[in-house]
Amino acid sequence: MSLGIELMKRPEVAPEKFMRIVEDSMKGFRNYKVLATAVELNVFEHTKVPITPQELANKIGCNQKMIALLCDVLCGFELLYKEGDSYANTGISNTYILSDSPYSQLNYLSDMDSNVKLWENLHDIIKNGPAIVEKEEFFGDRVIHSMAENAKCGMLQEVIQTVIENIDFNNASKMLDLGGGHGLYAIGFASLNKDLNSFVFDLPPVVEQTKIYTQKYGANRVDVIPGNFFTDDIGDGYDIIFSSLNPGGRVPGLIPKITSALNKGGVFVNRQVPDEDSISDPLLTLDWNLWTFKDIKKANSRYSFENSISFNDYIDVLKANGLDVFKEIRLKDGSMIVFSKKT
Repeated sequence: MSLGIELMKRPEVAPEKFMRIVEDSMKGFRNYKVLATAVELNVFEHTKVPITPQELANKIGCNQKMIALLCDVLCGFELLYKEGDSYANTGISNTYILSDSPYSQLNYLSDMDSNVKLWENLHDIIKNGPAIVEKEEFFGDRVIHSMAENAKCGMLQEVIQTVIENIDFNNASKMLDLGGGHGLYAIGFASLNKDLNSFVFDLPPVVEQTKIYTQKYGANRVDVIPGNFFTDDIGDGYDIIFSSLNPGGRVPGLIPKITSALNKGGVFVNRQVPDEDSISDPLLTLDWNLWTFKDIKKANSRYSFENSISFNDYIDVLKANGLDVFKEIRLKDGSMIVFSKKT
C-alpha cells in the first residue's frame, strides 16, 4: 500500500470522544484561571460601579485589550455585566467575591490554589503516594476561614434548622460541637436557645481560630476545649453532641466516648456523607487521596479515614453502644444527618 493510500485511512475508533475529553479538560482549566486571575487582580473590587476597560487597566496596571477580553469572559460567567463600554459586578460577584460581603468566598477561592498545586504535582503523587500534611498545618487559619465561608452560604442554616426541628432542642442546656472548627454551628445553636451553653472541641491551633468567630458574633455562651478527640477526654454532661463532617465521623472507637459524655436521653447528631455516595465520582475520589494526614491516614472513599467503617455498619455500632437511632435525614448537598438518643 502506498503512503498516499495509507494517509487516507480513517482511524477505526472515531476521534470525537477523545477530542471532547481534551476540550472539556482545557475548558475547566481556562475557566478556573480566568476566575483566579480576576480575583488576584482585584477586578471585582474596582467594578462595584460601571468602569471602562481603559479606566480599569489604569487602576490595576493591566493591558487594556487583555483586561477587556478577560471582562468579556467574566460576563459569560455572569460575574460581570456590560453597560455600553463599561463593566460592573452582578449580584453573584457582589455577594460572593467582594471582600466586605458577609458571604465572601475569598478564603475558599484562595484555598483552591492549594488544591491546584496538588494537582500540578499529580505525577509525583501517583509515583510516590499522597502528600503528607500535618493536621496543625492543614487546619490553619486559611482552611478554617474557608470552611466558615462555605458554611454561611446555606448549609449552616439548613443543618441547624434540621436539627432543632427534630430534637427537644429548647430543653437542652449543654452542647458539644465535636471537631467544630470555626464554631459557627455552636454559635448558631446558642443564638437560638438562650439557656444553651455550647462548647467547641478541636485541636489547640484550631480553637484559636474559633475564638475569632465567638468574639465576632458576641457568643458569650460558646467556649472552646482544646484537644485531640481521639486521645483526650471530651467532657461530660452534654444534652447534645453535634458532629459535622469531621475525621472521626465514622470511627467506631469514638462511639463509647460519645455515649459516656451524653446525659441519659441526650442526643448525638452526626452529619456524614454515606460511603456509597462518596465513591460515586472517581475524579473526586482521586482528589480526596492526593494528600493525607501524617498520623491519621485516609481511607479510599471521600470523607473517610483509616478505621472508618461503612455508613450502615456505623449505624449498627451506634445501636450496639446504647444509642437509639431514631431518624436519618438527607440534606441538599447529599450528606446525611443521623439522630441517635442515649437510652
